[in-house]
Amino acid sequence: MQNAENQEIPFGINLTKRYVSEGAEKHLFKKDIINNHGEIILVDYMGSDSTIERVATLGFGTEIFPEKPYQRDFVHYLANNGILEPFKSVQLKFSIQSPIETALTFVYEPTVNVNEYSGRYSVMIDTSLTHSIENILVFNPALSSEKAREIQNLFIQGRQIAYRTYKELIELDLARELSRSCLGIDNDTRYFWKIDLLSLANFIKKQRALLPIHSHTRNYVEHVASIAKEISPYGWEALMHPNTTHLTLTMPTDDEIVDPPLNPPLWKPKETKRVIVSSLEEILFTPHQLLNHGQLQAVDYMGDDSSFAQAARTSYGEGTKKIQDDQNLIKSLIRDLHTTPIEMAELSIESKTPVFVDPRQAGRHRTLDNHGFMGYTPIGSQFYFPNNEEFKYQDRLNRQGREKAMKEEEKARAKVILEERLKSQQELSRKLRELGAPEFIVRNAKGVGFYTKRWRTGETHNWNHYLMLRLDSHAQKEMREQAKLINEIHRLHTPTANEALNTYIINALRLNEKEISLIINQKMLRPDIDIEDLNTYKGIGFVIKKIYKEGNIILDEQGNPVLELGREGLAFKEKLKKLLGR
Repeated sequence: MQNAENQEIPFGINLTKRYVSEGAEKHLFKKDIINNHGEIILVDYMGSDSTIERVATLGFGTEIFPEKPYQRDFVHYLANNGILEPFKSVQLKFSIQSPIETALTFVYEPTVNVNEYSGRYSVMIDTSLTHSIENILVFNPALSSEKAREIQNLFIQGRQIAYRTYKELIELDLARELSRSCLGIDNDTRYFWKIDLLSLANFIKKQRALLPIHSHTRNYVEHVASIAKEISPYGWEALMHPNTTHLTLTMPTDDEIVDPPLNPPLWKPKETKRVIVSSLEEILFTPHQLLNHGQLQAVDYMGDDSSFAQAARTSYGEGTKKIQDDQNLIKSLIRDLHTTPIEMAELSIESKTPVFVDPRQAGRHRTLDNHGFMGYTPIGSQFYFPNNEEFKYQDRLNRQGREKAMKEEEKARAKVILEERLKSQQELSRKLRELGAPEFIVRNAKGVGFYTKRWRTGETHNWNHYLMLRLDSHAQKEMREQAKLINEIHRLHTPTANEALNTYIINALRLNEKEISLIINQKMLRPDIDIEDLNTYKGIGFVIKKIYKEGNIILDEQGNPVLELGREGLAFKEKLKKLLGR
């Protein structure tokens, strides 16, 4: 492995509130040559050992334990006890040029985010792997040097013929996706490769078991491992070479963990070579109030809008920037649902919310990594109580939602019942703790309306998916409140991607086959259409029979069922309003 001396620092050196890993900073943007051929460049990272400590303890650090363990011992304790989610807080992003053979190992690892140079869009790279005579002899020592040289020459000739054939087909303007099929897997490709520390450790273990020590691909694997070891030395050691040091930790009570406000950083701002998002830096570790006693804050990020354009251009090849600038490229990627480039930036938040918000609902977004405290979900002594205007009747069409406001006397009764029950759970948990009940029994006495704390991280594409679902009017009001705050942080982090998300996804209209048919057949896009008339919507199942909350059909004075728009019909009516500008 060689290291290129002409190191580029594309973003300069700036102050950041994020954790700065000295090992990572040493490697950033340095081009490491593998076997005099391919290259690996660390282009971004997020987190290190101190981030693992923070995530595992919800920002308290090891000081929250009476034993106050050293960081190295604590990180090993996490790995030894299967508390592995905090290791996902460390992320590494590489730019790699390798033979397609090596890419078959790296690109298709299911735990990575990747965007690869595409032979369907661009002319393939005119470089390839040549096996050295020494390498050939390593794998077959019985060969003579002459035989090894003959093998090498045949291989080189085959490569030359393959690429010459490929160029001829390109000059004939045969579709590139067909022209590329004659290239060997020795031909080079380039890709961005992003992975978290836990997944990387598993990847390295698997490849060490599968790949011969002196193989070309194994050299790539070992080089990535060596960089990871320097970025997060304790984390890497704990995952790859766990020690048997016995450590006992005394867990704090749930109230001690959850009731205080969200924690500031465990470190001071430092300089970094990474890209900086100034507007996001201003609010890092700044708690925003949410749902009474709740809070939410951004705590880490990786990349920015430029990360998406950079990744896309690896796919499209040179020249794309002459056709579209970054903003238009990003917007077109999101509009056309090209997801892989949009996975190249990462955002992490911490929250204090009622359990029914996170993890009970937010936790269904399984592509967003998350963690409570030391592998479990602590529940504090505070509970969420809805605002007066949120006391509403059950919606009979949107079975998960609220409908109109309750009558005052029924609302008053509901408020008393709910508050009494929550306060009784609060008192019960206090008495249980006084009697010396184990903390898990105290925790079980509390309802899902009580608060917990959570760390959550994800790349932009999956945050987009979360926001698309949780900003929707059908999402629970409390979930929407959390999503609104995350949307603001998302907008500061990647403003162009956020604008595209809102323009092309959240505020766009999706018409299904039934709706398109109805619009065409009924000639609905005309000024005089009566969108209140149920006859407008008949014929495709949008009009249903109205029922009582007990499930009985409501009849009119003549004994006929009363009709109304069903949930699907109401959704179409709202789309129709937008199309008609009403």
